Amino acid sequence: MTTKTYTPLPVEVQEGERYKWCTCGYSQTMPLCDHSHREKSTKKSHKFFAETTGTIFLCGCSETTTPPFCDQLQCKK
Repeated sequence: MTTKTYTPLPVEVQEGERYKWCTCGYSQTMPLCDHSHREKSTKKSHKFFAETTGTIFLCGCSETTTPPFCDQLQCKK
């Protein structure tokens, strides 16, 4: 189980596949959405399609200004 963290998290993706990045920070499968927002937040997931197959790094704190990718500017350690 991965929880909210202030570092980018690796995710294996397949080109053309749709993914849902967690914006609420409550997901037990961070950085991907597990629909925890439905019970704990008014935020909704950020949907995106993978542009390539391989490992990408997504924001683990959900506070980025460049969703779903980490900008490391909003991290509050």
